[in-house]
Amino acid sequence: MDPRIRRVVNLIDQAPHDRHSLESMARTAHLSTSRFRHKFKSEVGATPISYLQAARMRMAAELLKDEEVSIKEVRARIGLNSDSYFTHLFKRVYDQPPSRTKRD
Repeated sequence: MDPRIRRVVNLIDQAPHDRHSLESMARTAHLSTSRFRHKFKSEVGATPISYLQAARMRMAAELLKDEEVSIKEVRARIGLNSDSYFTHLFKRVYDQPPSRTKRD
């Protein structure tokens, strides 16, 4: 994998909760936004934003296992501001809402 793309993948994997934008990821890779998006997709197999969302949902699924952490706290810890958007993304990945995952 191109080391510039690897740097961004590592950044996302280590801190999916941080505020990552397409522009900031492209700057980290020292590429233009359009070149970065194209190169990331060809190297990783997903768009940068899709990869970021998947990393956040993996983190959310892990956090939901903790009985003492509320769903709102999970949402905030993964870097999202909207409850409805968090629920939408989580359902898309896991085919169930975070509240059901929290109970199971």
